[in-house]
Amino acid sequence: MKEKIARIFLRFLESVPLPALASFCEWVMLLVHFVDRKHRRIARINLGIAFPEMGDAEADRIIRACYRQMGTSAAEFVHIPKMDAAYIREHFRIEGVEYTRESLEGRNQPAMVMTGHFGNWELLSHVYGKVIAPAAFIVRPLKSGILDRIVTERRECAGNTVIRKADSAKEVTKVLRKRILVGILIDQNVDRHKGILADFFTRKAYTTFGIARLALAMNAAIHPGFIFRDPARKFHHVLRFGPPLQIDPGAPRDEEVARVTRRCNE
Repeated sequence: MKEKIARIFLRFLESVPLPALASFCEWVMLLVHFVDRKHRRIARINLGIAFPEMGDAEADRIIRACYRQMGTSAAEFVHIPKMDAAYIREHFRIEGVEYTRESLEGRNQPAMVMTGHFGNWELLSHVYGKVIAPAAFIVRPLKSGILDRIVTERRECAGNTVIRKADSAKEVTKVLRKRILVGILIDQNVDRHKGILADFFTRKAYTTFGIARLALAMNAAIHPGFIFRDPARKFHHVLRFGPPLQIDPGAPRDEEVARVTRRCNE
C-alpha cells in the first residue's frame, strides 16, 4: 500500500512542469537548510578544511546554494523519464565522449568513468545511457526498499544497469568484459581495508583503491567524467569526459595501485 501511494504521488509530481517543480523543491530545501543545523555545521567544517582562506559569508552563501541545488536536482530526477533524446539535445552538451569510445571501440579495451557527487550526477548516467550507449553504475542501496525500487527504475530507464555496491566486484568484472562502460563515484571516505590514504584538498582521506585494482587486473582505462550545470541556464548541463589516466602495467602492483588512486583524487 505504501509503495502504491508513493508511486501515485510520484506520477503527480511528474505532471508538474519542471520549472514549477524545481521552484517548489528549492523552497523545501531552503526550509531544510534553515532547520538543519547539524549538516550546516558539517558543511562549514568541510569548507574550512578544503578552503582555509574562505570567509564565513562566502561559506554560508555556498552552503545555502548547495541546499537549493539539491532541490533543483531532485526535481530533475523526478522528470528523468521525460528526458528523451530531443530534450537531451536541447539541454545538454557532451564533450570528450570520443575518449571513452576510443577505449571501448577503438582499442577494444574495458573502460571505467570515475566521477563524484558533483552537479546532478544522476543525469550524467541517464544522458550517457540515452544518447551514447547503455552503461553500468555502482550504487549504494537506499535503506527504504520502496524508495530503492523506485529510484532504481529511474536510474535504469535509459537502458543503464545498476550494480549494488555489495555485489560490485563480480558484476563489474562481467560488465567490463562485455565492453560496457562502468561509472564509479570515488569521492567518499572508505574503511581503511578498502582504500589508501590519499590527498583530498588539504587533508588525507581513505580513497577506494578498487578502481585502480580493476584497471590493472583487466587492462581497463580510467576516464574522468563530470557534469556541470550552466550557471546562466538552470536546466542546461555540460557532460565532460577526459582522456584515460596513464597506467603502467609493468610497475610493481601495490605501488601502481597507490599512484593511480592518488591520481584519481587529483
